Amino acid sequence: MNSSITTQTKSFLTNIMKPALLIAAILMLGTGSSARADGRDNDQPKIFPIQSHPYGKSYSQWATTWWRWLVSIPAANNPVLDPTGQNAGLNQSGKVWFLAGNFGGASERTVTVPSGKALFFPILNTIYLGFPCDARNLPGCEADQALANDLAGLLALIRPSMDGVTMACEIDGHPIRNLQANRLESAAIYSIDLGAGNVFGLPAGPYNPSADSGYYLMLAPLTAGHHTIHFKGAQAGDVFSLDVTYHLTVLRDHGGERNDN
Repeated sequence: MNSSITTQTKSFLTNIMKPALLIAAILMLGTGSSARADGRDNDQPKIFPIQSHPYGKSYSQWATTWWRWLVSIPAANNPVLDPTGQNAGLNQSGKVWFLAGNFGGASERTVTVPSGKALFFPILNTIYLGFPCDARNLPGCEADQALANDLAGLLALIRPSMDGVTMACEIDGHPIRNLQANRLESAAIYSIDLGAGNVFGLPAGPYNPSADSGYYLMLAPLTAGHHTIHFKGAQAGDVFSLDVTYHLTVLRDHGGERNDN
């Protein structure tokens, strides 16, 4: 393949890659050890430990779901390219909402979030999109298919881009410490479907084998009202960096209304 993508999603297109390798380094968020799993510590927001299974999934499974959410939205409306936050609610469902970073540089977004929604996002992450051998004639597909059952081999290819990164995150002014402890890697190889007009600029269809690595955070539902999430990160050597601020308004749960969908 010709290029990788870096960001909080455009990390995807940053580095020149080997044939059949697409690395998307996307800068977003990870959990800190300063918050307790059973509640708040010194009024800091509750963050689920990276070893936990919030809402029935591991962090690794949520990372896979996050990537699938991201690539399900065409570039024209994709939250990672959104300068204002107006597209943040696209394709959101269930008890967990996803936040996106950007393709590098600074972004400031204003978003309204339904009540009772956990927030999941990466500070920095990267993905390997394997090329299947099919009618699309994707270059280097044979090399990728040789890795179809080699999770360790896939992770070895993308792991270096997540080494030596620098990160910071604040939620309502509270710094999240020890973000390096929230590094995770795929626990299993998966397939990911790209739609027409996707942010990678690749032909639509399935891509496999795929695996990802990065630093993620799962934040328990915030109280109704206004909140600010600010995070930034950079790859070693300043290959890629981003700085993202979210101004959130969390809605109140009015009586019997529910937001489980």
